[in-house]
Amino acid sequence: MKKYKSIFLSDIHLGSQHCKSKQLFNMLQKVEAKNLFLVGDIITQNAKADNKDIEKFIEIINSKDWNIVYILGNHEKDRIHPLIELNPQNPLKTYHYYIYKNGKQNIYLTHGDSFHNKDIFNRILKFTLTRVKKTAQKIEDKKYRGEASTLYHKKVKPIAQKYLHNSYINYLTKLAKKNNCQSTICGHIHLPEVIKTKKALYLNCGDWVNHSSYIVEEFNGEFKLITLKNIIN
Repeated sequence: MKKYKSIFLSDIHLGSQHCKSKQLFNMLQKVEAKNLFLVGDIITQNAKADNKDIEKFIEIINSKDWNIVYILGNHEKDRIHPLIELNPQNPLKTYHYYIYKNGKQNIYLTHGDSFHNKDIFNRILKFTLTRVKKTAQKIEDKKYRGEASTLYHKKVKPIAQKYLHNSYINYLTKLAKKNNCQSTICGHIHLPEVIKTKKALYLNCGDWVNHSSYIVEEFNGEFKLITLKNIIN
């Protein structure tokens, strides 16, 4: 069984038909760690509390002796999720951002959705994408039941990700530096990557919709991005 100091997960979207839950559960059952950082959008917005994947995730997490830090994503800010009540006697605390001090450096943890509110251009773009998403849902098959449609995921979202990529990284690393952090770990845009910038080291956990990726911290303080069979330093 592989052992890490910390595991960082984001954009799992449990409860969504797009979630690769079997791969996730298989990974979680084969690893141990001191810390588990949930970096937002763990459960998709429209998921029901009795969803089997959510129940399985809670079962696995409850079987581990992990220190859990839960950072809210945009899918979690409008509702209370069952994950918060993993242990009724000691419910999980939630954060909008969290500064993790590992003894070697400070790491700024945030989901990343605050990026859309940083200026009027981003607010307008967010509104436009939301409208496009809703339109795509209407013209797609009703089987999606309020989730992001295949049309949106395959056509619209990749274009938005590519267009906003550099601006997003600049925003997150600037935020890390402002908070006296040398690295930032985030999610939100579903693009797993590790990029060194002049401001800070940028690490994006990716997702469990398209990439099945996550970040780990070794006991020597080194971070790695893992995607299924590949490890990116």
